[in-house]
Amino acid sequence: MNVVYQFFRNNHILAICEDCYLTKNFTLNLSRFEMVEVPDLVQKSNLTRLQVLTLDYNKLCEFPVVLCQLTNLKSLNISCNNVQTLPNAIGQLIHLETFWCNNTGLLKLPDEIGKCSRLETLGVRGNQLESLPISLNSSKKLRWLTAENNRLSAIPDGLELKNLRHLNLKSNHLTKVPACLRNMKHLQYVFINNNRISSHGPESQELLKSLEFIRMVNICDNPLCEVADVQMQLKEHSNIICDNLILQQTDNGANEENDEDDDDDDDDWENSIETSDIDSTEDSSSPENDIEDISILIPELSRYITNFS
Repeated sequence: MNVVYQFFRNNHILAICEDCYLTKNFTLNLSRFEMVEVPDLVQKSNLTRLQVLTLDYNKLCEFPVVLCQLTNLKSLNISCNNVQTLPNAIGQLIHLETFWCNNTGLLKLPDEIGKCSRLETLGVRGNQLESLPISLNSSKKLRWLTAENNRLSAIPDGLELKNLRHLNLKSNHLTKVPACLRNMKHLQYVFINNNRISSHGPESQELLKSLEFIRMVNICDNPLCEVADVQMQLKEHSNIICDNLILQQTDNGANEENDEDDDDDDDDWENSIETSDIDSTEDSSSPENDIEDISILIPELSRYITNFS
């Protein structure tokens, strides 16, 4: 990297942190700065008031444990870094409502994630998870969970996310429909398509029948859907989609329907955009184009600068 560019980039980061500190801002966006660690200024300054912290698209090689001291955080985004593990101290973020940890290579969700009892949105798609912790039951406000494109082979039967509305388990290694779905009475949309679900015995049929309260269950692209007899049986359940053509027709007609039974404050879960689009950050100009603006701040920041080579 060009030394001059690196110098200005690092000072731009410091300027953002300092501005956040001096203005007592609740939001700090450090997205796309190629950072390999959290700046010392974040660690040493009193930024405990922070409520929103965005660190996605950097080069972090581990979860910065210092973030667990920001106990007022409501939203944390560390997607698209190389964060394979989360510290147990993440349970200290008791006010956390939204946590994005997509495409980081995450190997496991620690049990302590359940201590984030106010969590409403959890995104862990595109990782290497093989299981979900039963401790998520403590996150009683969880409404949105996406664990698409992991290595999940089963979901704990005892998982009872009673307020969950949207569950995305697409592109995993599931071999059967998770029995725990029947416990999630507020579910509206379930995506278990593109898995390895092949079981179609009486037990599976009974389970699918018990899921009639769910508005849509997408099981397309599973071995189960390739059996002609099973397809006929599944057609008896209008909420179960096992044919991509039917799914397209459902999507096309969704905007023409007006369900008077819907809660006024419910979001359109079915047509929600993908998680990769949701946890995006504000558009900003390229760092190279900010050099002129940053240069104005350098004298004020000189006390933080130690050595750049």
